[in-house]
Amino acid sequence: MSITLDFDVQQLDNKRPMHLHYLPAKIVGDGECTDVDKHFNNYTRQAPEFGNGVLTNALRGYPLLGQQESVPKGYKGLVLQETDPNQAERQLRLTGTFQNFTYWNYDKVPSKSDGYQQALVMLDVAEALAEPVSEEALEEEMKLQKQAKKENA
Repeated sequence: MSITLDFDVQQLDNKRPMHLHYLPAKIVGDGECTDVDKHFNNYTRQAPEFGNGVLTNALRGYPLLGQQESVPKGYKGLVLQETDPNQAERQLRLTGTFQNFTYWNYDKVPSKSDGYQQALVMLDVAEALAEPVSEEALEEEMKLQKQAKKENA
């Protein structure tokens, strides 16, 4: 199975602001969300009792705690929509971009232990692993390793 991304690079500079929410819910359906402001955003409140920048709301009676998050520097958030999910060859088209979104948890303050926050740490790890190493730095590390071996022997 292959996946084709259908967009023009110029679309990445889409200036249309998008207000996105990452919700801990599975919603069966792929229709358009209507009146999000009226039925959800209007009920979002600051919750200083849970910490600085923490938000509160509810979804289908379940309490939500959240916070504003930014896409990491050097990255861009994309909103992709599948054109026909019944095809073997999947095709996704770009419908918008974003730099900020609201991250929600059920009845739990967002923290560094959340999957999203842990994934961000892996971006730093991947960047460090991909960084080129000079020959001088490699030789210096080899000398340090040899010296540590002698000291431990």
